[in-house]
Amino acid sequence: MRDSRASRRPRRVPQATAQRRLPQSSDRPPYRLLADVLRQQILTGQLGPGDQVLPSRVLEEDYGIANMTARAAVRVLRDEGLVHTVHGLGTFVTNPLPEARAATASADRTHMPTEEYAELLRRIDQLTEVQDASLRLFGQAARLADQPAA
Repeated sequence: MRDSRASRRPRRVPQATAQRRLPQSSDRPPYRLLADVLRQQILTGQLGPGDQVLPSRVLEEDYGIANMTARAAVRVLRDEGLVHTVHGLGTFVTNPLPEARAATASADRTHMPTEEYAELLRRIDQLTEVQDASLRLFGQAARLADQPAA
């Protein structure tokens, strides 16, 4: 039996936009910052039920982040029940949206992650931070390599 969600077309297909930036002065991991931005778009109606979320490659280009960071942000929203992914089609805003309590995981004490899950999330956060730092260093190295020799 086919997933009935797979046959539905999104209301709007997202378009790439000019380069955007996440706050650089935050102590939160970049994937959490991006999840906050996307969550806000969903909760304010910029992205409505059934709308497609930008693919991770487009989020990567738009925000100047690693693809793994974009995927981690979408995973957070999926864990909150705000989006669902249909293999081969993309990620879509859940239709209907869960109640507001699902958007705030701390308010729902019945769905607490296990210690093992929390440790895995911490490790993913660390790996994402290392990857983002590495990408920044590679970018700096590329810019230095492009400069004429003195």
